Amino acid sequence: MNIVTDDELITSQIVKAILLVIIVLGIIYNLFRIVRAETKVKKLINLILLIFLFTASFFVFKQYRIEATLLESPEYVSGTTIGYCNAFAKGQGIEFEYEINGHKYLNCDTFYPISKDSIVVPGGQYLVRYSKKFPDKGRMDFQKSVRWMKIPDSKIF
Repeated sequence: MNIVTDDELITSQIVKAILLVIIVLGIIYNLFRIVRAETKVKKLINLILLIFLFTASFFVFKQYRIEATLLESPEYVSGTTIGYCNAFAKGQGIEFEYEINGHKYLNCDTFYPISKDSIVVPGGQYLVRYSKKFPDKGRMDFQKSVRWMKIPDSKIF
């Protein structure tokens, strides 16, 4: 999903918060199972599950932080579409680039729910929502074409 609007970010944050609660409960449960396990095999299996849950919680929490900063203090900059790409676990997306303070960033974003045919690729210019904390994690909003928007320069950069 092209998570850019506040509503979409809030929904995503709620889903990630629920997932984190489930993972933490799984971690606690596996800690008890490790303590109560009678055989070394059961302890090993629960330890492997515990490591997996800790790893999963790290990645989910990282995404939670990134989207929280996009929600709390969004900045916008003009970005340019380059071509098509595969967004990890999301399917086909559009690769784009944008520049912040002299640094160029490349990203891949899905275009759902926008029709692929309505997006100019390559060379389309759309707004990219980013946060100062994670400038490399910008999200292109394919509904906001730079060409059709009249935004003062101070708001874009």
